Amino acid sequence: MAERRLETRISRRRFVRGVALGAAALSMPGSLLVRGGDASAQTSDALHRRIRAELSTFTDWLGRNGVKGYIGEVGWPDNYRGDASEWNELAGTWYDAADAAKLWVTQWSTGEWWGTTYKLALYEDRRSPAGVDSANTQAVVTEAHPTTPSYLRGVNVSGAEFGAPYSLDPTSNFSNRRPGRYNYAYHYDGQATFDYLARRGIKLIRLQFRWERIQPVLGGALDETELRRLKAAVGRAADAGLKVILDVHNFGDYYIEEDGRGVRYAIGSQRLPIRHFVDLWRRLSSKFKGTPGIVGYGLMNEPAGMPRVGDLSPARVWERASQKALDAIRSGGDRRVVLVQGYEWAGAQRWATNHPASWIDDPENNFRYEAHHYWDRDNSGAYSHSYAEEVADARKRGY
Repeated sequence: MAERRLETRISRRRFVRGVALGAAALSMPGSLLVRGGDASAQTSDALHRRIRAELSTFTDWLGRNGVKGYIGEVGWPDNYRGDASEWNELAGTWYDAADAAKLWVTQWSTGEWWGTTYKLALYEDRRSPAGVDSANTQAVVTEAHPTTPSYLRGVNVSGAEFGAPYSLDPTSNFSNRRPGRYNYAYHYDGQATFDYLARRGIKLIRLQFRWERIQPVLGGALDETELRRLKAAVGRAADAGLKVILDVHNFGDYYIEEDGRGVRYAIGSQRLPIRHFVDLWRRLSSKFKGTPGIVGYGLMNEPAGMPRVGDLSPARVWERASQKALDAIRSGGDRRVVLVQGYEWAGAQRWATNHPASWIDDPENNFRYEAHHYWDRDNSGAYSHSYAEEVADARKRGY
C-alpha cells in the first residue's frame, strides 16, 4: 500500500494525462478475460496457492466465529508490464473464493484524480469533460463478478482523502488547521463518475474522507462546509443508483497542528483518547442516519501504529475503540451495517494473528469485519515486481 499512499499526496495539477492501454486491451478477443465460475479451471501456480491461502486465513476465521466479512480493498495492476492476462486469471480465482464466502468487496480504486498513470485504477478519466469514463484491463474481471442477493460488490472512489499524509508519518504539512484547499489538494468526483460506474453495472462504492477535514476540532461540531460536500457526493452516488459505504480514511490517527506542523496522534494516545473517536461517529451517525443511499459505515481505514494502553496491546486498543464507536452509532438508533477493520493494515493474511477471536458485540447483529488483500509479496499494493517474479517468490516460500 506504500505506492497507493504516496499517490494520495499528489495534487490535482501534477497529474499527467497520458495514454493508457485500457479499452484497446479489453477488446483483445479472449486474451484478458476470466469469467466468473471458470477461473478455477485456469492456471494454478504458486502465486494462486499463496493468495488462496491468505484469503482463507480471513474466511476461515469468519466461519469459526460465525460472523460476516467484507474486503474493503483488493486490487491488481493493469497491463503496464504486459502480464494482464496472468493477473486477471488470479483475480478470477480470488473472486470465485470471495463468491463462495459471500464476501462484500470493493475493489481499489477509481476516481477522476488518479489520471491515467495509476496502475491499480480499474476505471479512468481519459477524456473531457471531467469524470471517470473508460475501463482498464481489470474491469473485465470485476464486472464478471457483480452484486447478487448474497453479497454487494463495487469499487472505491478516491479523491477526498488526497492531499494528506500516509500512515505513521510523525509530522506533516497537513493538519486539522491546514487540511488543504478543496479542488486543489482533494476533491469529490462529480455526477459523471457515478453515472458511468452505474452503467458498468457497479452497485456499491466505498467513499473516503479525512477526519481532520470533517471535524477540525476534536470533540467539536462537524465542519458544515465539508459536511455539505460529503453529503452532496453521497447524493450524486444515490442519484446514479449506487449504494455508499462512508469510510474514515485516517489510518487510526489524527494530525493536530503544533508549532506550525501537523503532528500524528494515534487513537488511544493521550492527545487522541478513544472518546474522541467515539464522538466522531456519534456525530456522523446523527448527520447521516436518514440520508438515502448509505448502506454502511467504515469505522476507520487501516488503524495502525496505536499505543499500548495499560495491559491492552495495540490490537486490543483498536478492538475497544471500534466496539465503543459501534455502541455510539447504535445509541442514536442507527441500524446500518458497520464495517469494522482489523488492526494494522487489515491484511487478510494476518487477520487471525492480530485478532484471535471475534470482539464485536452488536445488538443489531448488523456488522461485518473488513479486511484488505493485496497480492504482491509484501501485500503492500505497490506491485513492484512482474507476475512471473511474484510466482517465483511464492514458489521459494513453499507454495
